[in-house]
Amino acid sequence: MVFRWLGLRTFEVWLTGRLLASPTFHRLVARVHQKVQHMKHGVPPEELSGRGTHADDHGSSLKQFFGYFKEEIKDQMKGKPPNKF
Repeated sequence: MVFRWLGLRTFEVWLTGRLLASPTFHRLVARVHQKVQHMKHGVPPEELSGRGTHADDHGSSLKQFFGYFKEEIKDQMKGKPPNKF
């Protein structure tokens, strides 16, 4: 009985060592940690700036902007209050 316990304990130690040596395990833990930190504290500005901006979509974003701009001008001419986001 003691031999079986020692065998299981040895297997557990070996398996734990393999898991802790695995880069995949560490990447998984880092991603989970990052998601928890973002949920608790929000995304830091450094990471937001690293993702890039929507300035790459010049054509579609300019069309959208001018579309919204025209709508706002029309609404103001009609006397409607401005939209609050």
